[in-house]
Amino acid sequence: MQKKQVYTRISAIQGLAFNSLKQLISWSNDFKVDQLQIDTQHESLFKLAVEVSELSRSPADKDKLITKFEEFGILLDEHFRDEEDVLVEIGYPMLKGHRAEHKALLSEFKFIRQRLSNWGGEPAFQEKAFVVLNFMLGVTVGHILHSDVNYARCMQKDLLKQADICLPDHGP
Repeated sequence: MQKKQVYTRISAIQGLAFNSLKQLISWSNDFKVDQLQIDTQHESLFKLAVEVSELSRSPADKDKLITKFEEFGILLDEHFRDEEDVLVEIGYPMLKGHRAEHKALLSEFKFIRQRLSNWGGEPAFQEKAFVVLNFMLGVTVGHILHSDVNYARCMQKDLLKQADICLPDHGP
């Protein structure tokens, strides 16, 4: 009896997480960094994350989920290269750290992709889907909406000369 209650609670929490993720990872024009190519890529990454969020509900969509995750990784790799080129061009003072974040995220993507390729006949669809969604959430909400906001400040006219404006806020 106790196991059933615990399982029900875990299922409810996962259901809440999967259902509310779509709201968290929906694109908004408020997220723009005012660089067309980068904004287009960001929007596409968010769109793929929403699609995976929808596919994560049904084990029957496992292959589609993996395909969309692969598309996400290809776009992410391309996006990071393009973004780093822009950051070099503007002389972004925190490029080294930003590049390190990109490297870490791509490494994590490769690790997850490897685990998915060994998926086999495991019945653990929800757990694998949750790992994929957690990663995508980290890229969209975590990296794009946090780290990329910092360089967006530097992309604004004349702000690059004031390097302290480019530093992340540390709060009061």
